[in-house]
Amino acid sequence: MTHHHRRLAKGASIVRSLVPRTAIAILWFHAFPAFAQEVAVGSFPEVKAFPGFLADGLAHQLSLSRVTDNREWLGAIGGSLPVIGATIGEWNVQCGVGATTFNRLIKTPGHITVYTIDYKVDFPLDVRYHKTVYRIAFGHLSSHYADDGIEILGLHSIGYVRDYMTFAVAEDLELLHSTAYVSADWNFHYEPIAKPWILQAGLQGGWFPLWDESATLYGAVDLKLRENLAWGTTQSYQIGVRCFPNGRFALRLSYTLRLGFEERGQLYDERVSLNLVGVTVEF
Repeated sequence: MTHHHRRLAKGASIVRSLVPRTAIAILWFHAFPAFAQEVAVGSFPEVKAFPGFLADGLAHQLSLSRVTDNREWLGAIGGSLPVIGATIGEWNVQCGVGATTFNRLIKTPGHITVYTIDYKVDFPLDVRYHKTVYRIAFGHLSSHYADDGIEILGLHSIGYVRDYMTFAVAEDLELLHSTAYVSADWNFHYEPIAKPWILQAGLQGGWFPLWDESATLYGAVDLKLRENLAWGTTQSYQIGVRCFPNGRFALRLSYTLRLGFEERGQLYDERVSLNLVGVTVEF
């Protein structure tokens, strides 16, 4: 091959490599302004991309429930909030935070005794596309006896801690305006028993108007399976009324039947059967 032919071949090779790159650059140049126009970023979105798990006993919430079987109350002080939201075409992306303190209380005349305290915090990333929403989150849960609890129960506190990653997906369904979800917590740090998985699934919906849109009737079911308890379950069945909705804010009155293993970490291997009547403030 002559020197001239080598130069031609080299030039053809350069052209072949430049053509696709140039085409990509042209497409990007023309497409990016249209793409950029569809991107909107804001803080504290009004509508949450991922639904709350209504019957879940460890969902972030501000609530108070009465255990009708005894003198105990369940109090939760906290909630979850999307902090940053972005709309990218038909995709809705949100980053948020959730934090709740769960307390078990005994009410006696003139006195309230706190005997278990659970702390939960997580940082979710939610991505919604039409009726499907995905979540990945990092979280921490620790469970403790209050001083009164140790005295009342006569038990020694254990170190119950979970650091975990959550992987979840939820789907909006046409049937009864419902939502179905599945979730898995992978506990990369778990005390006292190193079994990493907690699986969860649920269905909630209905939202039947009682007299107008200011009060709607709903139902919810939540199921958890714990590997550290040989895949034992915690089952929650809830029926309630959602009242006075205003954006993210609403009031829920509910009855919950909870069966299976205890949600509180200090008593994680005890079986319970609880009837709960409660009120929850959504925000």
